[in-house]
Amino acid sequence: MALMTSKLLSVSFIAVVMAVILSACSVTDNRNLRGGAAEDALTTVVNNSVEKFNSEGGTETLSVGSTEYVLIYDPAAPEGKRLVTANLADESVPTFDDEASISIRALQSLLGSDMLTDADFRLSDNVFTIEGEDFSIEIRTANDLVTTSIISGEKTGSVVPQIVVSTYGLSEEALKLFATAVEPSAE
Repeated sequence: MALMTSKLLSVSFIAVVMAVILSACSVTDNRNLRGGAAEDALTTVVNNSVEKFNSEGGTETLSVGSTEYVLIYDPAAPEGKRLVTANLADESVPTFDDEASISIRALQSLLGSDMLTDADFRLSDNVFTIEGEDFSIEIRTANDLVTTSIISGEKTGSVVPQIVVSTYGLSEEALKLFATAVEPSAE
């Protein structure tokens, strides 16, 4: 009876250890995927990123040519005042902005759109690429979260690639900049 109990506990222990190991597996680490498998993995990573950004807040730094903007999202702020945009090139006063400007959410919407129906999805070394007619998107990841996206091509409306660097959580520096925000002036 003791031997049977010991075997049962050993099997149970191994099952628990395997479940922990498998749950810790990354969607992107050490994987090379194409097509639907890469698209599914990217969808998981983007959904993880949106969830973390929405719950913890974060920043997105957008670079287009020599112009750089930072978007700071604070989910604890009152509705209508959760997103602040600052032009880092001219150091103007940050202003409150529409949450539709958050690029990680736009990426999530794009993944579910018809625009990517014929696109080629690939994943290699934690970098996703989406190649479509007249556009290219490269998405770099770490810990199953989007860290950088680079969008280029004629369909973007710009000949200069748009680079977005995403961070999760709010640093002291981001909170200080957020605190200086004002309503945008009516022009």
